[in-house]
Amino acid sequence: MIKFFRKIRQNLLVENKTGKYLKYAIGEIVLVVIGILIAVQINNWNENRRLKTQELKILLDFKESLYADSIYRNSSTKVYDKARKSMDYLIAYMENDLPYRDSLKYHFANIAVDWGLSYDFSTYEALKSKDLNLISNAELRSDIISYYRYAENLATNFTKRYADNIDNASRTIFSKHFNQMWSGRVDSPQSEMIPNDYEQLKKDSEFRYFLKTLKNQNYWFIENVTNQSNDFYQQISDQIENEIKKLK
Repeated sequence: MIKFFRKIRQNLLVENKTGKYLKYAIGEIVLVVIGILIAVQINNWNENRRLKTQELKILLDFKESLYADSIYRNSSTKVYDKARKSMDYLIAYMENDLPYRDSLKYHFANIAVDWGLSYDFSTYEALKSKDLNLISNAELRSDIISYYRYAENLATNFTKRYADNIDNASRTIFSKHFNQMWSGRVDSPQSEMIPNDYEQLKKDSEFRYFLKTLKNQNYWFIENVTNQSNDFYQQISDQIENEIKKLK
């Protein structure tokens, strides 16, 4: 093709048709420029399509990851709600100076449960290793970053502090009043903790203080963190769903 155009230009020069030669040369330049622009446009289109494919995949991964987090939180919430109800029950029962009954062993076991909260960081870490700007929606990108920063710092630290309190109590208060924690079997729906001496336990101001404080910590370190995470999840999942629809 290049040889063909060159031959035409040479013939025009030989025939001393300078005007036509200049017009032809300008036309040829225009064609070359148009060809380059088309090639650049096609390349940009292909690159945009590649980026959209990557963004769609990462959003689908986030959708799955965030949903898994929410399922775990739902299970965790049931456990901690049960623990909080047992705390309320035991506080009222012992403050009313009521006698021991067999069902109390289940409530004692409930307050010592540490289920924890779980966050899947794999998709977020994968995105950070590539480029956070793969998420084209700036608001969504900012919300995703906020969610995982919250999970990584405040949420994780608070749930760890709660777990540490249970662990410390297992070596001090619980070991003082119970012969073991979480007595039961894997196939049993309910574990047990039977006090060595209920009357002594009931009079122990340290245990009563621990129980009331644990109830407060259950709210601040678990319930509040769970609610915040759920709010983040609901907002982000709706945004992700909208972006997925746009990209498909």
